[in-house]
Amino acid sequence: IIVIAVCVAVSNYTKVHKKFIEVDNTPVSQIEFDFYYGVAKSDLLNSSLYGTMTYASYFTSYMGYDTGKSDASQKYASSDYTWYDYFANTAVTKIKEFKALNKAADDAGFTYNTLEDDYNSFIENIASEADSNSISVGEAYKELFGSHATESSIKPYVEKYLKAAAYQKELQTTLAATDDEVAAYYAENKDNYDTVDYRSFTITAETAGDTASLAAAKTKADAMAAAVTDEDSFAQACTQYAATDEDKEKYADETASLSKSAKKSSVTNSSLADWLFTQDRKAGEVTVIEDTDNSAYIVAYFISRSYDESNNTTIANQLLSQKYNELITGYTDNMSVNNIKNRIKMLSE
Repeated sequence: IIVIAVCVAVSNYTKVHKKFIEVDNTPVSQIEFDFYYGVAKSDLLNSSLYGTMTYASYFTSYMGYDTGKSDASQKYASSDYTWYDYFANTAVTKIKEFKALNKAADDAGFTYNTLEDDYNSFIENIASEADSNSISVGEAYKELFGSHATESSIKPYVEKYLKAAAYQKELQTTLAATDDEVAAYYAENKDNYDTVDYRSFTITAETAGDTASLAAAKTKADAMAAAVTDEDSFAQACTQYAATDEDKEKYADETASLSKSAKKSSVTNSSLADWLFTQDRKAGEVTVIEDTDNSAYIVAYFISRSYDESNNTTIANQLLSQKYNELITGYTDNMSVNNIKNRIKMLSE
């Protein structure tokens, strides 16, 4: 009995503390891997996918993920992978990122003075999580960070994680985009952020692909464009050139031809989009554009072009993200992953 107990203890110790995989030529034990598996999975599930929808709600509602079942027992989408494989790959990415952050922190001479306070906050959060779910603290550690996790067993990894997270937070300031950088980026990408107000009306050939019908449609479009002098005359012309009673009724509403705050990507006809977003376009200009896909001609009237200053924040965040990714990939691109005994089914394979 004693021999068996010792063998089991040694086996468990080896499983937990010896090399599970190797990242950047450094051993990663199973308990460290399980810790990052829990962190990566939680971060992903709680992050926003679109609007108020989180990845958790998307996975459960649209991809069949069941939080009540083990990840390893569930197929990921319709592939040969499981949800364990998916989250394990996410964990490897997280391990590489946080190794990079620790290296970058050391290279930058970052001084981490709040470890004790941050660690106490961490364990208090675990205790709060346990209380919220009516389980013991020990059970909470295992649910969050794997079956071998205890406060003491994961403490060394938590401390490295907290240091990396602290430096990550500092980078939000040191890498923040300046006003000049935001202005320069906007100047080079105006079409992605500006919006336009315009009016448009389509005159379709009676017979698709017929040369004579197309020519007749072009003649009508040119005549309409020539009659337009302002927005009111454009709205009136729409009623005049409407081909059916239904269209005449539609364009009796003067706003029927109006498009407001349109982004270039939302303008379905590319030639029209290019004309509207030409930098020297002036208010009141009128044009006729051929819509070859629909055997039609579009009469367009340009009203105005504008920029919402709130986009400065969006641009600043995008530039910050770019700088951060460049910093991190400068380290992670050179990090090897030794998938020992194929313990992880890599999605890229």
